[in-house]
Amino acid sequence: MESVTETCVVSVPKDVVFQFLSDIENLPKWSTQFVKKLMIVNGKYKASTPLGEVFVKLEADPKSGLIDIYAGATEQQLTPAYLRVIPFSKDSTGIMFTFFKWATTDDSTWKIFCEWIKIEVENIQKHFS
Repeated sequence: MESVTETCVVSVPKDVVFQFLSDIENLPKWSTQFVKKLMIVNGKYKASTPLGEVFVKLEADPKSGLIDIYAGATEQQLTPAYLRVIPFSKDSTGIMFTFFKWATTDDSTWKIFCEWIKIEVENIQKHFS
């Protein structure tokens, strides 16, 4: 299975970074290539994306620094992307963002995701600069 990971380091405490990235309402602020608009439909989050409307949800564990981001055309077809927030020191935090190429991901979409992940991580880094 193919994967792509992008990383950055910011001079901000882990808790601040984690709080920002684990708040689904902040997705449009840093995931600018994928999330064009975030909305709530029947109590569920949906995102307007260049690939159409998708359901989105986040599962976050502050202790481990893991944030799993799920997106898909239906609630039964959600695929994950993985964020990890890693404390290096009191004021230094690493961020790792990983996509996997799932069996349902066609080659052209995969190519787009590989380009987008770079931009999204740059956006995270700029946000904390």
